[in-house]
Amino acid sequence: MSYARVSKVRREVRAAFDNVEDWLCEVFGENRDELLAQLGSGEELKIAVAQRRRGMRFFAAGRARDRRMFASILFPMFQEDPHERNYREAVEDVLRVAGNSVQPKSRHKLSFDLGILYFTADKCGNMYGVVASDDFPMASTFRFLDEMLEVYEGIDIASALDKADESLWMEPQFRDDAFGVRGLAVAAWKKQARPGDGCSYDPMG
Repeated sequence: MSYARVSKVRREVRAAFDNVEDWLCEVFGENRDELLAQLGSGEELKIAVAQRRRGMRFFAAGRARDRRMFASILFPMFQEDPHERNYREAVEDVLRVAGNSVQPKSRHKLSFDLGILYFTADKCGNMYGVVASDDFPMASTFRFLDEMLEVYEGIDIASALDKADESLWMEPQFRDDAFGVRGLAVAAWKKQARPGDGCSYDPMG
């Protein structure tokens, strides 16, 4: 990501904090500091800002048969997203409930509190999902997923998962990217990313 993009995102986040603090000062006066302390040093605001950031945020993949996840990747500009665990859990929930019924290269979407989960599957019983903001085009998301299906098509996923030592799954680096595709995933993501992705938007606008 360019320095200009990083600076723009930082300015936007700082502006969000400044606007809230100005409002608190105007409404609550001398009680502003006490209220800020009750807000947990801004953690709630960080979560709210992250929830409004536009773009494809997260990619995950797993095997339906045993619900073994073999990819869990936050994209650039979303590396500090506090919702990462929730994104992963959304994919895991679909994998558990409906993973075996997702047909190869079928297209599905599921709205939830943090955005939209798009998902598909390959012919070997593996499911692939992306979490994106409400305003991100579905067609772009599935172009990304189609490219990732091609990436994994050349990997013997079943054999690798079956033979992997259990101790490997205790290592976050392996658990989150078992087949070392992060670079390819980011490259595919960049093809679909839009100007302004990573910045906040008004979901009601």
